[in-house]
Amino acid sequence: MPKLQLKIQSYLILSVLFFLPAYLIKIKFGFVSFNILEFLIGIIFLIWIFSKEKKLSLRATRYSLPVALILLGLALSVIANKNYLVGLGAMKGWFVFPIVFGIIFFEALKKDESFLKKSLLALFFSGVAVSIVGIVYKFLENLTYDGRLKIFWDSPNQLAMFLAIPFLIGLFFVLREKEISKKRFYILGLSLVGLSLYYSFSYGAWLAITVAIIVFFWLKYRSIAQKRYVAIFLVFLLFFLGWASFSKLKNIQNLGERSSLASRFVIWKSAGLMIKNNSLFGVGAGNFQNKYLEYQKYFPPYLEWSAPQPHNIFLAFWLESGLAGLVGFIILLFYFFRDNKKAIINNRDFGILFFGIMAYILVHGLIDTTYWRNDLAVVFWVVIAANLHSKEKRD
Repeated sequence: MPKLQLKIQSYLILSVLFFLPAYLIKIKFGFVSFNILEFLIGIIFLIWIFSKEKKLSLRATRYSLPVALILLGLALSVIANKNYLVGLGAMKGWFVFPIVFGIIFFEALKKDESFLKKSLLALFFSGVAVSIVGIVYKFLENLTYDGRLKIFWDSPNQLAMFLAIPFLIGLFFVLREKEISKKRFYILGLSLVGLSLYYSFSYGAWLAITVAIIVFFWLKYRSIAQKRYVAIFLVFLLFFLGWASFSKLKNIQNLGERSSLASRFVIWKSAGLMIKNNSLFGVGAGNFQNKYLEYQKYFPPYLEWSAPQPHNIFLAFWLESGLAGLVGFIILLFYFFRDNKKAIINNRDFGILFFGIMAYILVHGLIDTTYWRNDLAVVFWVVIAANLHSKEKRD
């Protein structure tokens, strides 16, 4: 690939990572709709496809099976449920474009050893920029009815799911950076992201981030003395988490009332019945909301009428991509953690970061859907590709 072409492609990849929230801006061409994120990925794909050095990566011998199972499951689910327009749109935005981006990103990592750090910084600064907007929203008291920050997402939890990974990346750079001025800069950015995360009052995100930090620190620091300091820090962190969520825990005790956990139990029960009735093909990609409302007749009045996803990443894969998609996702995770062992050996700090990010995605994914959104899907495949690159770096 010519140097100019490679440079343009690299800048566009970094632009996608920085402008992830741009998926909220839609563009329509007749009955076909795209968002800004898909448009940028489409341009990158055209540059890549016409280059002479393209190679299909994310390893045919390793990742083609789970990817094929997920795509096959999605296609069969759409056909079985006949939700062609919405289903194909979901496949396009949540899988085809993010997977293609992951492949191109993996190739870019092999051409430039510094590109991984640049990419992580692009994600971090995206979170910082969003957090600055969040602080303005907080100052203007542009909040939800219950005083939570959501900015331009549909809910505070969606904002938290976006900010969580930039927060973990920021922590990574704070711990890794030796130069004092840069460290202070990263601490400032991390503080801004942390502040917006705090005002989202997304307790699921807080808990999952805490688990990710525990895993990250425990793997990073080896000596007994270091682990003692880690343990002390984590005690304070857990104390803060408990204090901040005290009112939430009081609400959880009253499951008969309209608590978020009570709502999730209802959604999970409805999702369980859907799986019982549609165990092989699911309900169709992007079709959970319609089925959720259709299944109201089997339950007392819903506490929460709007539920575009089943608040669980595994339930979402089963329901929206069928049994084949769920199996593909589980195999993908198995390959990720198998490769991550080698990534931690070859590229220790980055390998531990990717383990921590995936730990966050899966822990928070138990009570929210931390994949089925354009920005989250792109980040997921970036982590898969970066982990594989780190695993193979010194092979």
